[in-house]
Amino acid sequence: DDCRNLEATFTLTSTVLFAVGQTIGSGIFVSPNEVIRHVGSPGMAIVIWIASGIISLTGALSFSELGTMFKRSGGEFQYLKAAYGEIWAFVYMWVCGVIRNSLGCAVIALTFSSYLIGLAMTPDDLYYTLVHKSVASLGIIVIIAINIYSTRMGVVLCNFFCVLKLLALTFLIVLGGWKLCEGSTENIAQGFKNTNMNPGEWTTAFFAALWSYSGWNCINMISGEIKNSARTIPRALVISQFVLISIYGLANIAYCSILSPEELVNQDAIALFVGRRMLMRFGEGWARFGEIFFGLSVAISSYGSLNSSLMCSCRLPFIAAQENMFPKFIALIQCRTGTPIVSLLYIGFTSLICIWPSNIASLISYVGFLSWFWWGLCFMAVPVLRFKMPSVYRKFRVTFCGSNHI
Repeated sequence: DDCRNLEATFTLTSTVLFAVGQTIGSGIFVSPNEVIRHVGSPGMAIVIWIASGIISLTGALSFSELGTMFKRSGGEFQYLKAAYGEIWAFVYMWVCGVIRNSLGCAVIALTFSSYLIGLAMTPDDLYYTLVHKSVASLGIIVIIAINIYSTRMGVVLCNFFCVLKLLALTFLIVLGGWKLCEGSTENIAQGFKNTNMNPGEWTTAFFAALWSYSGWNCINMISGEIKNSARTIPRALVISQFVLISIYGLANIAYCSILSPEELVNQDAIALFVGRRMLMRFGEGWARFGEIFFGLSVAISSYGSLNSSLMCSCRLPFIAAQENMFPKFIALIQCRTGTPIVSLLYIGFTSLICIWPSNIASLISYVGFLSWFWWGLCFMAVPVLRFKMPSVYRKFRVTFCGSNHI
């Protein structure tokens, strides 16, 4: 039995850090310019970020109820199977287990590589593409090797990267507070001036912000490995979402305080520009330090998110194999280390395949559509399962005006 089931290694603290670490990738460092480009004003941009956090919180609350009903790992796979039957679960497993999760890991790996090698190379360099994709591939291989060696080591790595991400964002927020304390409020004081009232532009801005919040569902994917899961999952989901809403809100206030809307729109690597802008007063050496610090921060943030994504993604083919929807050997566990070695190798291999022929922009569009389509079906699974399984005990219930609500 020990060689067929994964060990419960996640406490409340490590589960919260896992969710925060999975969610905070490169998005908060690169998406704010996309949001303000479409809405036009710093005030509306901050509203979009907070509203996107609330949307993600509603999803997390729905998943909290589902997570307390099903103690096995697998997340959406388990919910779709119970709510809509094995056919939908089978389709989800093949679409997401073979395509979406591999594409998502490839996106994060390529983003990590972009910022890391961007400190020494430019896209115009002769071997940039080769180095870019080689570093992304190496990053995946290293993480897979660590998680094959020990699941506990993978959890420790998640916690370590999460702390580094929070330190980088804290430094960014401090820089924004420093700017405001100097009395330089001309940028943030623009408020809602020049807000674009086109609903289509708002929709695009929401997708850019929601991309940065993606990852809150990762806890449910590893529910079978969480200690006292019925109690821990709802708490971890809610705590992690409030942490993210607070951090993202403050980080965007910092961006909008330091840079004007025009500067935000015209800068792709805005975190690097912020570091250089605020530390330039101390000399060119400090300005370069600011660029390097935030460049490494984005790379570390992406790499930590990649670690969490690979850990989550390999659980889907593992559970599907146990359910006879995938080749049985995918569910093999290394008895000495307790790691799902075959499913880790599988997700690593498919992610490597996605890296070489693809670019980040095209991958993000595919992942975004596939993710929200299946998450929408999972949200609807809450009322469906209340009708189909009314007697199943739910330690946590989402309420909405008397039925499925928040």
